[in-house]
Amino acid sequence: MSKIAYTGSGSPEPVRRELARFMEGKGYPMDILQLGLKPPRDAYEQKEMLKGYEVIISLGEQYSDRCLRYLSDDLRLLSRHGVGIDEISLDTATELGIAVCNAKGTLSACVAECALSLILMALHQYPALDRGVRAGDWNQEAFSSDLSGKVIGLVGFGDIAQGLAGLLSGFRCRILAYDPYFNEAAGRRLGVAACTLDALLAEADVVSLHTPLTGQTQGMVDAAFLAKMKPSAILVNTSRGRLVVERDLADALRAGTIAAAGLDCTEQEPIAQDSPLLELGNVILLPHVAAHTYEGQLRAGLMACQNAIDFLEGRDPASLCNPGYRGHAHRAAEVLA
Repeated sequence: MSKIAYTGSGSPEPVRRELARFMEGKGYPMDILQLGLKPPRDAYEQKEMLKGYEVIISLGEQYSDRCLRYLSDDLRLLSRHGVGIDEISLDTATELGIAVCNAKGTLSACVAECALSLILMALHQYPALDRGVRAGDWNQEAFSSDLSGKVIGLVGFGDIAQGLAGLLSGFRCRILAYDPYFNEAAGRRLGVAACTLDALLAEADVVSLHTPLTGQTQGMVDAAFLAKMKPSAILVNTSRGRLVVERDLADALRAGTIAAAGLDCTEQEPIAQDSPLLELGNVILLPHVAAHTYEGQLRAGLMACQNAIDFLEGRDPASLCNPGYRGHAHRAAEVLA
C-alpha cells in the first residue's frame, strides 16, 4: 500500500473530513499531517515528517530544491490541492522523476467572484465609506461611477479571467484581453476582444491581473506599466502578489497616476507592516483568500485526491504539470511495482 500524506490541515474541517472519506472509500487511506509551517512555509522545515511518503497532497507549502532532493528516495507525486505551482521547484521535480499536478479549473469560480467584488468595492469606494460611517462621518457627498458600460482589461485569459468575463456579461462592459496564447473560441463565446498590452492599458477602466507568476511576469506591474493606465483606472490583482512592484503601485496611488487598487495578494505575505500600501485609503487589501470558499476548496481537494489515485493506478492525472518527468520513468514506476 502506497503511503499518502495530506498536508491540508489548515483547510476547513468539513473539507478534510470529506476528502478523508473519499480516499478511504477508494481504498487509499491518507495521513493528515499538521506541518505547522509559517511563511515562507518551506516544507523543508518539516522534512522528517514528510519523509517516506510516496504521494503528498499539498495545500500550498513550498517544495524547494533541497526539500525535493531530501524526499526524492520515496516521493513520486506532488498533487496540489490548489492551482498555482510557483511554490514547487518544478525543474527539480522533473529531474528527480517526481510528477507534479494541480487542480486546474476548480477554483476559477470563487476567484472570479473575488475579482468582481474587488472591482465593485474599489469602483464605488465602499470600504472607505464603511470606515467613515463607523468613525461618525455620514458622507452623502461621495459619488462614484457605474460598472455598467466600462472597459475591462484582462491581463491573461485563462480559466479565472474567462470566469470573470462571464460574470461581467450582465454589466454590458466591453472586455479586452491580453494573452500571448489567447483562446479565440472562448473570446468569441464571451465577447472578449484580444489586443496588445499597451492598447489594453490605454483603454481599460479596470485592469485585472490573471497571469501566472514566472520569471517573465514577476514585477511586470511597475512604474512604467502603471503610467500607461488611465488616471481614473483601477488595478485588481487576484493572481500573485509578486506580479506587482508594491512601492511603484503605492507611488502611483499616492500621485493619482491611477485611481484605486484591489489586491487579494501582496508582494510579501503576510504583508510587511512597513508596506506603504497600508497607509493608503484608495487600496483594498485582502489576505489572499479569493479561493477560500468551502465549495471551491472541496472541488480542488477532490481533484487533487483523484489525481493521486489516477497516478497510483497507472493513469495520467487530469492536470499533469511536468510531463517531462516521464524521462525518469524508472523512478516514477517504482511506486506501481
